[in-house]
Amino acid sequence: MWRRLKILSRFELRQTWDEKAILFYTLVAPTIYFVIATVSSGGHPFGLHNVAYQLLGYWAYIVLVGVLNGFQFGLIGMRESNFLKMFTIIAGDKRLIFYSNLLVQIVFIQIEIVVFDIIVLLLNPASLSLVPLMVGGFLMNFLLIPIVAGFTNFILMLPIKLNVVSLMMMGYIFLGMLLINLPFNPDSALGIILTALNPCSYMIVAYGMLFNLMGPATGLMLGVLGVVALFYLAVGFYPVRHMKLQSYTSRY
Repeated sequence: MWRRLKILSRFELRQTWDEKAILFYTLVAPTIYFVIATVSSGGHPFGLHNVAYQLLGYWAYIVLVGVLNGFQFGLIGMRESNFLKMFTIIAGDKRLIFYSNLLVQIVFIQIEIVVFDIIVLLLNPASLSLVPLMVGGFLMNFLLIPIVAGFTNFILMLPIKLNVVSLMMMGYIFLGMLLINLPFNPDSALGIILTALNPCSYMIVAYGMLFNLMGPATGLMLGVLGVVALFYLAVGFYPVRHMKLQSYTSRY
């Protein structure tokens, strides 16, 4: 099993590296936005307050878009080109393809966040105080990325074409990023609902609780984070076992 997973991971690594256009959405776009914000604000893109909290929004965007573009769309693209069916026959279990893809995307997303953090430090030297937070966020992402994958695995069950899914997910990303700007208390009913349903809100609350950016962590909020994580890690992988191998656009 491990040997097959290693071989599949190498293949996924080469395939992901060949799809360099994904980097535009996950790394280049947020970097351009940050550079423009830096220039237009006279070198203070985060303003003078809540510097760390605003950085979390960039991380949430990179993780969500990285999971969707590199992971979910990658699997759907393999399904529509019938490669998923072929590699499932070769590997003997489509879950191995899923896990190998996930491992590769974790590596790529982490690299993109490190590169973005370095750019932040170079353009805004005042952010040097955030280095411990950046290191902690990097380590925490090893857990958050699989959880976000669990949030978004429902896409694998949608009986629609890849281009339609892409349009739907653009709206999904926009809505998710918009909701994190709502002023809410994590312990409130609204905060719990957003944490349970919106992966961006979940990441912001998780980062905020870890680094004490939203006030002292409460037992209620830690419990919500834990229950939501367990739910999506368990139930979120149901689509992996039941996703269709046959393309929705091809008969072969």
